[in-house]
Amino acid sequence: MKKRNDQEQYVGPQYGTTSTHNFEHLKLPRPLQKIRESLSQSEKMTILMVMGFTLVFMLISLFAVSQFKEIMYGPAEAQVQRALETPVTGTPVGGAYVVDYSDALKKSLDIKQENQVVLKQFQNQWILFERQGNRLAYLNVTNQHEILEKISRRLIWIFALSEIALLLMAMALTRANMRPIMRSWEQQRTFVADAAHEFKTPMTVIQNNLERMLEHPNDTVLDQVENIAHSLTEVRHLNHLTGDLLTLAQSDADVPMFIFDHMDLAQLAREVGDIYKFNAEERGQKLNIDMPASLPMYGDAQRLRQLLVLLVDNAQKYAGKGAEVTVSAHEKKDTLTLTVVDTGSGVTDEQKKHLFDRFYRVDKARSRSTGGYGLGLSIAQWVVQGHHGTITVSDTQPHGTTFTIQLPTVQRTKKNKKKA
Repeated sequence: MKKRNDQEQYVGPQYGTTSTHNFEHLKLPRPLQKIRESLSQSEKMTILMVMGFTLVFMLISLFAVSQFKEIMYGPAEAQVQRALETPVTGTPVGGAYVVDYSDALKKSLDIKQENQVVLKQFQNQWILFERQGNRLAYLNVTNQHEILEKISRRLIWIFALSEIALLLMAMALTRANMRPIMRSWEQQRTFVADAAHEFKTPMTVIQNNLERMLEHPNDTVLDQVENIAHSLTEVRHLNHLTGDLLTLAQSDADVPMFIFDHMDLAQLAREVGDIYKFNAEERGQKLNIDMPASLPMYGDAQRLRQLLVLLVDNAQKYAGKGAEVTVSAHEKKDTLTLTVVDTGSGVTDEQKKHLFDRFYRVDKARSRSTGGYGLGLSIAQWVVQGHHGTITVSDTQPHGTTFTIQLPTVQRTKKNKKKA
């Protein structure tokens, strides 16, 4: 019984509710609520921008008109005030007159406040008045008033047209600034989706192989060597994919991954050629390394080696049997031009636009067999950009693909060191 009472008394942790201001949930009249729900986010931002510009220009207009009023009416108000300082009524002082504030004037003017200059329309004229007791000073400012009205109308048009022009410019600049952001966001979404897909396939293969091995617990390693070999192949693919993804992630995060030093690009190209000449023989291809005796430059040897490996490997994979791959380079002034040419089937103009996109593959049917994930050219572009160079793709005549890389022989980091 006691135990049951303890359970009844225990309520558990109590959590308080917190509320934050969310302007999307502001209660509006039903028609306005329907209009707001029907608008897109960009339309809402446009409306807010219009309202903001209108408010700013209204304040500027009011301030400008007040300043013009002070300029136009300031001297006249001073004359009216000085006129009341003279004791003689009817004597003009600087254009202002002083008269008795008679009962007839009181009926037509009705100036209740004293010692304050007021602007009134009297007998189709605009006049400044100031009353002190039974004395009334006045000055005709019709001309100044007409000029001020013209200026005010012009200002309204000027500010209205300026608001429209600035609004259009702001919308154009906003769209121009948002375009790369939205493109990056879309690329990021595609990147995540493609990465998840690429991970899923080898993981599924490994899982199936392990499940098949578990169905035969008494088998030896030799009995399951085929499943083990397939699993090991997929693990290698995963390691390769993980390494590429890590490299691209670090490049996006602007992590410094380049170590610049003096190096020889020609020697580096010949070393890569020695490695891939066996692959060329197996594929029935020909690999040419057309390099001068020496091409000294200031760069990251490891990353440039990675660049050559990616481009040569990519050319051999997609050039086809019997094709020829040529790596050549030459130096002109302070620029080194490196080309990787193949005589394969080539790529279309539409494919050229996406070659450096992540996970993009020209031949998706062969990508699985060749072990490609569509990240090689993205990494190659990153390596070139890290050396402050450019990489372009063009057609090889009569057929094939040519990658052209231009690199400065002296990097900015080296120049900075020399200046220091």
